Amino acid sequence: MNLFYICGYDANMNKTPLKTSRSIFLMSVILLSTFVLAGCQKTNFDQVNIKLNPVPFAWNVPKGIASHLSVKVPTGDFANQAKKAGATAQVLVYYTPDKGNSVIFMGVYYFPKKAFEATINPNEPPAFGSQVLVKNGVVLSIAGPQDSIFDPSTKDGKNIATLYGGITKPSSYTYSPPK
Repeated sequence: MNLFYICGYDANMNKTPLKTSRSIFLMSVILLSTFVLAGCQKTNFDQVNIKLNPVPFAWNVPKGIASHLSVKVPTGDFANQAKKAGATAQVLVYYTPDKGNSVIFMGVYYFPKKAFEATINPNEPPAFGSQVLVKNGVVLSIAGPQDSIFDPSTKDGKNIATLYGGITKPSSYTYSPPK
């Protein structure tokens, strides 16, 4: 009797040992099926990191949308207000449509936790966005669009909706400290 066998079932659902070659064949089919089905799951291979320097994070976005995005350090009164409130770094992320001018998609702020908490007024919308995550006592906050920037039925509108779906998820960001 062969010592290597896998139990199977006959037509009457009785447990029976399967011969080795048949067992190996069945296991191969099962493993192959598992690998094929696993390949059908969505992966992050179609994602790229957009560095948010000087904010020490990168934003993970779909590769097909990344070319529409640019990151700039803001200047002017509001940037000065953020700095005065304690922001140690901040950037604006712009979206450039297929036709037309770039628009601000979101503001990204990096605050010490206590300074960020001091900016919160429960009677007003958050001036410097919503806390997405905290790393080493410092808050990454995001201020995204409050309304649709483009017609939702257009390619640009769909891109914005896709981006918007991930801006408040901590898993959308990767810590990327300066070197």
